[in-house]
Amino acid sequence: MGAVFSLSHLAHPRKGPRVIYVSKNQLSQVEYLIGQSIQGNHVLFDSLHVRRVFEKQRRVTEEDAYAVEPHIEKLLALPTLSEQRAYLGKLDEDTLECVVLTYFNIVENNLFEKVEVRH
Repeated sequence: MGAVFSLSHLAHPRKGPRVIYVSKNQLSQVEYLIGQSIQGNHVLFDSLHVRRVFEKQRRVTEEDAYAVEPHIEKLLALPTLSEQRAYLGKLDEDTLECVVLTYFNIVENNLFEKVEVRH
């Protein structure tokens, strides 16, 4: 059994939210990456590149999500940070921007899932 990471902002009215599936073997590394990102340590991405991506205020469309999903799954399947960074380095600029935005959406969704509802 693995885990599912939601991309809730990419929900389709009839199909529901986009999700990334992670195997049980990948889960500890994915949890590590997300945990580091939640603390502000974005170990996969160069901070200057991340800043440039977010300054553009680009939105990931549903088409972008379908196109980038295999890249996210491949990235998360690679066993080491150096392999993940090398994979990212081979992506074209547009795809890399979508990967960065999608990754941060996964991190954001994890933050929201951990927040307790208080009344």
